[in-house]
Amino acid sequence: MNDEIMKNRVGKTPLIRAKKLEQELNIGNIYLKLEGNNPSKRKADRLAYMIIKDALDLNKKTICLGMARDLAKSLAFLCAYYNLKCVLVFPQKGRWLKYREFQQDYIELIEYGENEIQSIDYSNELSKEKGYYNANLGVENNILNMTALSSISEELALQTKEPIDSIFVQMSYGFSISGIYLGFRKLWMNDEISKMPSLYSCTVDQGNIIYDKYRETSGSLKEYTPVKKTKYNKYVRIAESKMMENTLDAIMDTNGTIIGIEEDELVFFVKYFKNLENIKLSIENAYALAGFIKKAKEGDLKYGNHIILLNDGHIDLEIKTIEEVDGITIIKLVELLNAWLMEYTDPLQGIREAVNNALNNGYILLAILDKRIVGISVIVNTGFKPFAPTYHLAYIATDKNVKGRGIATQLLQNAIDLTEGNISLHVERNNKNAIKLYEKMGFKKSYLRMLHQTW
Repeated sequence: MNDEIMKNRVGKTPLIRAKKLEQELNIGNIYLKLEGNNPSKRKADRLAYMIIKDALDLNKKTICLGMARDLAKSLAFLCAYYNLKCVLVFPQKGRWLKYREFQQDYIELIEYGENEIQSIDYSNELSKEKGYYNANLGVENNILNMTALSSISEELALQTKEPIDSIFVQMSYGFSISGIYLGFRKLWMNDEISKMPSLYSCTVDQGNIIYDKYRETSGSLKEYTPVKKTKYNKYVRIAESKMMENTLDAIMDTNGTIIGIEEDELVFFVKYFKNLENIKLSIENAYALAGFIKKAKEGDLKYGNHIILLNDGHIDLEIKTIEEVDGITIIKLVELLNAWLMEYTDPLQGIREAVNNALNNGYILLAILDKRIVGISVIVNTGFKPFAPTYHLAYIATDKNVKGRGIATQLLQNAIDLTEGNISLHVERNNKNAIKLYEKMGFKKSYLRMLHQTW
């Protein structure tokens, strides 16, 4: 997998409507940003990708990290595609050492120290001694993280095409809020959006105490910083504290707040959500979801467009080539395409011709959800290279009974990946939904296609 393909796979995660939750809460449109549809099923892929790019630019062949679990998993996954070694330092006898993601030849696991702080300190020393790329928290990596996460803002603006009223994010060190705020602030300054969304940070129940004290002291964390005062790298402590201040400033500036969630509330709201929506996510990464539902049920949210950022939320939608799927015939493909294309369908002979071309010289992609086909794209080979794009998206169609799952978006993204962007398509001028999707994915209007009247 080359870098261009991985670049297209990291980020650009689907934004889907939670329509059943909308009916329950009646506060407008509720969107779920599914970061679990990144390559390794976690939001940390965004930072991991930027760390890898930075390491390669600095000609570093080994990346070293202490303890950070989600980032460690993302690096372990992505480093395989770049021939990089990954050195991960964890506390002694920790369960993280047994994770299957880390059992790879290019990954070196080191047990050191009794806690996370000691592991990070040792990985910092090791990076300096061995000349490894240091992926631990610090001023430089904070900037990388904020840059990586600011792209979420651009994606959300493109995906919604409407003003966003609120965004709910899970708090950790504050990178997500700070990065998203940075992204939206840039969009606002460039007049690409008309208003800043309110940012809500959701965390354990004690989190809102920090926010209240921060407001009372007019923006000071000196007495209330959650960072432990230990020997743990003072520059990292300063960076963490500054990042938390940036986060709280962003929340205050957008009229948001921090929402504290008790453990029993977290479990209750996740169960409530899963009874409504077919979305997979872990309880430990569901604070943003729980905070949103809590606020909505308390009547604290206005009717509008609301977004919940789910760090590992995902749908088990698989995109496979036709060669990877058993029991699908040309006749069945043509039948499904004809039915799903509806008023935009072509004569069956034309569909069959395109399918045969794609089977021999192009690609046919199938979207699989719950073990059944819910989407098809047919990519034909034009035979051209300089004169016109070599590949053409002849058809893309989805099961109209399965809505709001980002099926067409993922089919289209995989088509772009397979053809390395060397692809064109045709679209009816009145098919506004399709045009909106294609433009969002990077296609531009080039010319008006005209057919002779005999066609």
